[in-house]
Amino acid sequence: MIRPNNATAPPVIVLGDDETVRRCEQLTARAEPRSATIAAMFAFASGAPASHDHLTEVEAVVAAVARAIATRLPIWMPDPLADLGREQHYRRLSLVLQRHGLDLLVGHDFWPVPDAGGINEIDHALRCEVQAVDALDRAALAAAGVESLERVVAQAATAMPVGSHENDWPPTLPQAGLPWPERRQALLGYVCWLVEGCGVTRAAAARVLNSSGQRAPDGRAWQSRSVTALLDSRYGWEATA
Repeated sequence: MIRPNNATAPPVIVLGDDETVRRCEQLTARAEPRSATIAAMFAFASGAPASHDHLTEVEAVVAAVARAIATRLPIWMPDPLADLGREQHYRRLSLVLQRHGLDLLVGHDFWPVPDAGGINEIDHALRCEVQAVDALDRAALAAAGVESLERVVAQAATAMPVGSHENDWPPTLPQAGLPWPERRQALLGYVCWLVEGCGVTRAAAARVLNSSGQRAPDGRAWQSRSVTALLDSRYGWEATA
């Protein structure tokens, strides 16, 4: 996890409202003295989080968290309370990142949240409660899940076609920067696993690909129809939609 004034710091993902993200050059200038570079930016309409009870309804927030988890990068919000509008949104976002060992960095000094245990005493108490619940949950899953996990892996291995290898499951995404011909087969396998193996909708699969930095063959963001075209390419169709 990065801390203010570190000599070196990993790239960050910027999250904020349209006005905050529009200040791209200023944000980059503020990041440079701390050796922090901006890997991606996600913007939501001003006031959008405050108008919703749950951040799951704000697409940019979901996409930013997905990218952070996929790339193991912290999220930087220069003006978190002003942009999110509700203290509980601020708390929930930082707790989700904390669960994955990631920081929510706030303000122009990149302070990590929670700093000194929380925003206030109530926030600190809530965080302790959540952490205690998470610890019990992980302990119970560790105690009861080893046997069931071995059973799932064994069943998946048994169901593999002849010629497959254990390390083919689950499939992994190719590097986003590779040319399309080099990404196509791995991406097709990953999307097949999402849609046909996990029951994910094609629209949701498109969001997963976009949040991971993947782009369609034409360089545009994935959509439901381009995911369909990719799946159809198994039968001779080209994924150009």
